[in-house]
Amino acid sequence: MLYITIVLTCMLLIASINAHTGNFSISYSILATILLTLFVIIIDGVLAFIIRRLPSKWFDDSHKHFDASKKERKFYDFLQIKFWKDYVMELGGFTDFHKDKVSDPNDPKYLKRFILECNYGSMIHIVTAFTGYLIIFITPLNIWYNFAFPVAFVNMVLNLMPAFILRYNVPRLKSLLKIATRKKK
Repeated sequence: MLYITIVLTCMLLIASINAHTGNFSISYSILATILLTLFVIIIDGVLAFIIRRLPSKWFDDSHKHFDASKKERKFYDFLQIKFWKDYVMELGGFTDFHKDKVSDPNDPKYLKRFILECNYGSMIHIVTAFTGYLIIFITPLNIWYNFAFPVAFVNMVLNLMPAFILRYNVPRLKSLLKIATRKKK
């Protein structure tokens, strides 16, 4: 609910600010904000669908480019992700694999799947964080700064948050995987 509340609050702010400070009526401001937000959601959904269809071997636990570096992990600690990560919506229901908690930390097969899903998710969120700016190119010049840019910025922030969380969790999952694999031997 927090995520949806943030989206709706940002939409309301964008529409309100433009209705009060710009040369736009309240109805135009609301309509432009809703349409651009829906378009960004569609872009995000289409790209998520495409990325999710890529071969799983590209996203498995053997690929080091999905590992967070020491600097990146320090950045996540600086952001204090561990305190707010549980408030960000988890959309594992779309893939029938929920990533909000580790339900079987002793099963290497489960942990490999968890890492795979985190890697898919982080790729999806990183890509869609920036492709949301595509709406700038389809928006008339006289309104792109007032509507398209703020909508794209909110999309970027709301996509980077789960990407950071997923990348924050992968090193911990890999540690659990090592332990679980040793126990199985």
